This record gives sequence, C-alpha cells and structure tokens, in this order.
Amino acid sequence: MNKLMTTCVAIAVVFTVNSGAFAVWTEIGDAGDLPGTAQVPVGSGPLTAISGTLSSDADMYQIYISDPIAFSAYASGLSLVDPFDPQLFLFDLSGMGVYADDDSGAILDAWLLPGIAYSPTTSGIYYLAISTYNLDPFSAGGAIFSGYPAMTPTGPGSGSPVSYWSGTTYTSGDYLIELTGANYNYIPAPGAIVLGSIGVGLVGWLRRRRTL
Repeated sequence: MNKLMTTCVAIAVVFTVNSGAFAVWTEIGDAGDLPGTAQVPVGSGPLTAISGTLSSDADMYQIYISDPIAFSAYASGLSLVDPFDPQLFLFDLSGMGVYADDDSGAILDAWLLPGIAYSPTTSGIYYLAISTYNLDPFSAGGAIFSGYPAMTPTGPGSGSPVSYWSGTTYTSGDYLIELTGANYNYIPAPGAIVLGSIGVGLVGWLRRRRTL
C-alpha cells in the first residue's frame, strides 16, 4: 500500500468510525492513566458507554458530564471464565478526586451512583478512570480515596491532584463502562467527517486504478 492510500485509510478510520454516529467509545491503543495522557473520546451527543481492556494498568478518559444529577457509571466485572474486579474513579478537571467505587451493589462490579453526597454537582469536563483491584490513585500526599466499597476523597492525598497509581492488580480483562448523564467532550470540526468521506472515496478510486 503506497503512502497516499495509507493516509486516506487513516483519515477514513479516524473520522468515520469514531464520529458522533456511535454512542459507545472503544479504547484506541492503550488509554493513559493521568489527566495529561487520558484518552479523549471523539464525537458529539450522548456518550453511553466506553469499552476497553485492562492488564496491570489503569485507563482514564476525559468526558463531559452534561447532567450531574443523573450522572452514573457502571462497570460489571462478572465473567464466566475469569472474575474481573473493576474499580471506578471520577476526578474533576484539575485531577482532584470526586468519588469512587469498588464492589458496590453486586459481587465484582463498580457503580458510581447518581444523586449521592459525593456525586458531581456541576456540569463540565471530568476524568473517569477504571482499574482492577487493588490499583489505586495517589497524589504527592498519599492515597486520594478512602472507604469501601464506596470511596470518598478523604485520604491523606485528597488535597492534591492524582499523580500516580500504586497497588497490586489481581485480575485483567475487557470492560464496558455504561454511562448516564455524559456526553462526548471533543466534537470533530464539521469538515472532518467530509474529509473522512473524501478519504474513503480516494481509497476506492486508487483500488480501481490498480485493477486497470
């Protein structure tokens, strides 16, 4: 495949597969674990779910909470093959802990419930992170969250933004985080989708030309 064709394919994939036509975002590569490296789902409108894979790390995503009263995030850890034990953490725009959960409501799931004491109260950009037990977020002052299964930002490091993760992970696997009250944060420019369509057309033209 020549360079022009490779470029067209890349444009088509980026701007059509991850456009606002899909409410479920699938992790691309490996999402980072801190606000500076968090993956930003690209699209418009409601973001209803995020899927990905964890090994011995944490994955963080930048989301826009449009309805803080209704916001919730649920990650199931039930598996018929290998128990997958997720934890969910929410941070504000500055990386400060908001609330977290592990094993709440059922065995091996995580659920950030709506309308509780530590739920977000304002709309805006937040960071949603998922890890497996017992990999937890820390700041320069220590552990950010305390408590179990619902976790609140009352640990010794709660006064500073997340800067690293520490702990031993015991499980790994694929995850699906179901969301309510959340939207995509990054909306592609209007010309981006058009550019993607042009890329698809060019790929088809190049393929036809090679067969002549």
